[in-house]
Amino acid sequence: MSQALEARYRWLLRAYPKGYRHERGAEMVGTLMEAAGDDQRRPTAREAAALVLRGLQARAGAHHARSARQSWLGALRLAVLLLLVYATAGWLADTGAVAGRVVRDRTVDYPPELLYPLGMVITALAVITVARGRYLWGLLATLGGLATALVVNYFSMVGIDNVTGEHHYPPVRWVVEFIGREPTFWPLPLALLLIAPLIAWPAPGTRRPLPWLLGVLVAVFTLPTDYEVTIGVQPWATVAVMVGFLLWMVVDARATIAAGLLILPLILALLVVHVQSGLGGPETLTTGWFWGLAIGAVALVAAGAFGLRRQARL
Repeated sequence: MSQALEARYRWLLRAYPKGYRHERGAEMVGTLMEAAGDDQRRPTAREAAALVLRGLQARAGAHHARSARQSWLGALRLAVLLLLVYATAGWLADTGAVAGRVVRDRTVDYPPELLYPLGMVITALAVITVARGRYLWGLLATLGGLATALVVNYFSMVGIDNVTGEHHYPPVRWVVEFIGREPTFWPLPLALLLIAPLIAWPAPGTRRPLPWLLGVLVAVFTLPTDYEVTIGVQPWATVAVMVGFLLWMVVDARATIAAGLLILPLILALLVVHVQSGLGGPETLTTGWFWGLAIGAVALVAAGAFGLRRQARL
């Protein structure tokens, strides 16, 4: 019986990082076994919840002692990563749509359609470099992704006279007005602004940045992109993301603050649409959706800030 209980405790300890388990796992299991009742067959619900929660906090690094500035810089780093993941998801959705059209029609709109995969690769590199803590390189990659986005949208608006074959190039103002309506565009300029403080005061990176790219696939489905419009998961997928990050505050309040900043591109895109033609359209939905996003972003940042203060006192 005691062996079965010990095995269950060890299984719950898998929530902790491997190094942490190697260093303190035996001690923790011993303490838990001493506190267990004589006829106890499995961990109590309270024990299981506490072990999983503490393990996730250890994986997130939330249990490390840090100053208020370090905590906010960590939140800033996570915000940049989430924004770049969202931007990469936008490129991925666009690249998939272009690839499907090219295969179907057997023609390529040169050069803009060839630049979509380039933009995706550049922003993916920005994700990796920022995750590794290479913020200057991340800044340059983000700037490259932003420049590619502007160039793609400019050339996609170039018109051709069917009679003379003459090219008609759009004013730059039209490009800015058009691209400003896209929520997947705004993460790039926002990331540029937020990376700057990290160059002056770097936050620690990770040795394994590639798992962040898995977030790109998740963002394609859960955040507004050209792909999700066709499968009708919005706005509830975004609501689920906000609720999930709000609950994640008990694990790492820095991520909750970062999620509030992740909502800013959606709010900015809605504001641009409102200025141009009033709220509406497939990505914007209703005025209520705009205020829901605004309130949600404020709530996430406020809750995360409260969580950071609470963690600092523990």
